[in-house]
Amino acid sequence: MTVLEWLEASNMYSSFEEKHYIRIALDRGVDPEADVYDETQVTKRQRDLMDADVIWYAVLKRPSNTSSTSQSHNGYQKTIGSEQDFYQDDKIQYAIRIYKRYGDERGEDLEELTNANKIKFVPIVDVDRL
Repeated sequence: MTVLEWLEASNMYSSFEEKHYIRIALDRGVDPEADVYDETQVTKRQRDLMDADVIWYAVLKRPSNTSSTSQSHNGYQKTIGSEQDFYQDDKIQYAIRIYKRYGDERGEDLEELTNANKIKFVPIVDVDRL
């Protein structure tokens, strides 16, 4: 199995195209056509980091949910449903753990990005008079 085939089979992100997987492999110094399980060509470290990179690109480059669209013509209707990633936070934590295991800087970057975008609740104080 090639690296490209392995990356395509390893996730279910509908917005990813072959070129995205090629970029991930090349960024990690891996030939997309290399045998993914041949340790002389691709190490476990590289496989783990590419797995985390898929999450990295999915979180930063695509929305966590999309709306549905409908088209109709002469009584025919086509609807493409909405897509939402309910497990995005879990996937981010998984990627962060991989990056930290190998000392990759993306772990800290991803952690900062996710912590910076958290909703902070302000306590509401009921006041009788002004």
